[in-house]
Amino acid sequence: MNLTLDKGLSVKVVRTKRRKTASIQIIKGEVQAICPEQLSDSRVEAIIQKRTSWIRQKLREQSQVVIPKPKEYVSGESFAYLGRNYRLKILREDNHGVKLKGGYFEVGVSKESNVHDALVEWYKNHALTRLKNKTKRYSKIMDVSPNLISVRDYKSRWGSCSPKGEITYNWRIIMAPHHIVDYVVVHELGHLKHLNHSRAYWQLVQREIPYYDSCRKWLRAHAGELIV
Repeated sequence: MNLTLDKGLSVKVVRTKRRKTASIQIIKGEVQAICPEQLSDSRVEAIIQKRTSWIRQKLREQSQVVIPKPKEYVSGESFAYLGRNYRLKILREDNHGVKLKGGYFEVGVSKESNVHDALVEWYKNHALTRLKNKTKRYSKIMDVSPNLISVRDYKSRWGSCSPKGEITYNWRIIMAPHHIVDYVVVHELGHLKHLNHSRAYWQLVQREIPYYDSCRKWLRAHAGELIV
């Protein structure tokens, strides 16, 4: 069943026996209302009408999401680091490694197939160093003390703070501009005082990053660009 609301908003209604309540999902620009099988058409339409503003907002946000092209790992290709783009320069040499030099990522490899792994290693190492420094600085400002700082490869989050005070960052965040990285650091440090996303938590974040909402929007729109 499909419903077309005002101004051409189309919603696909999916009924299932496994649901007791209705929910709305937006996947790649398609709006779906997942509903219990017994829910009446009029009730489904009322639920969707009530969420129309939210649906349109999410559709606008998704339309702004940048979909990057897959990396080819060839000389001249662009890679980001702390908000700046650097061109890739592949050097065929035995002295393996990555250097940021003169506006270029110089990567020394014996085989071009090793370029990706070399870049990932470089990013992880520099991410850990930079994030530790930023975390240390904001820890003093916010009067908190994380027990451990590390980086890892998350698929759908930029950081994590455990009840033990251990903070883990997605190393890919180091490709974002400085102010975005700062927001992620403050976001995780805030959980050392509030292990939730309560009003008090967001007030804490806002004290250090008044523009935090624009950072969240930037990450939603540009997350796909932060790839190696």
